[in-house]
Amino acid sequence: MFKQKRQWWWVIGTCIALSGVALVRLLAPEYPPGTTRIGINSIGYTLVIFGLFSLTLAMRNDK
Repeated sequence: MFKQKRQWWWVIGTCIALSGVALVRLLAPEYPPGTTRIGINSIGYTLVIFGLFSLTLAMRNDK
């Protein structure tokens, strides 16, 4: 059962991290430099960090 949950952590973490990359690389350059672009970049990088953190949950050992 835990292996199946572990696979979901991989899927969820990858989707979260890639959505953060999409925000930073695709959406943010469309806005002029300023507060909006900085806000979108910070949200995108935060999503990437949360996605990578959830991938560490998928890689932890069974106990």
